[in-house]
Amino acid sequence: MKKVMILAVACAALAACQPKAKTATNEAGTDTTAVAATDTTHYEGVVPAADGPGIRYELALANDSTDGFVLTETYLAAKDGKDETHTYNGKKEVMKKTVNGKEQTAYKFDLGKDGGVSYFLVVDDSTLRMVNEELEEAATGADKYDLKRK
Repeated sequence: MKKVMILAVACAALAACQPKAKTATNEAGTDTTAVAATDTTHYEGVVPAADGPGIRYELALANDSTDGFVLTETYLAAKDGKDETHTYNGKKEVMKKTVNGKEQTAYKFDLGKDGGVSYFLVVDDSTLRMVNEELEEAATGADKYDLKRK
């Protein structure tokens, strides 16, 4: 009987020492998953393609010291009418350059040996525009190359 009582007391003591189940919170008391979501900025858009209906771009930029990015390109109806998707990640490079007498800010994304390099001009706080390595926009329909913040 003593052994059963000691076992019951030991189980109760162990159960009392366990922390209560709750979501992880930071010092501000907000849910960490919400914080993680605010640490990344997302942009999306469909730009024209030479041999198809377009290319959907989905870009996620880390807003922390890593300066990381994840870029997903989906060629719409590329092969036999099916979409073809490529995903790249790395570290973004911020570029500043004077174009047509105006100081421009852009992001350079090295997509690796197969993907080349992509450049996006910062149009405003909610729009990035695909440009060439000289940060020059398309001669006509430049807004067709925009990615909008989500």
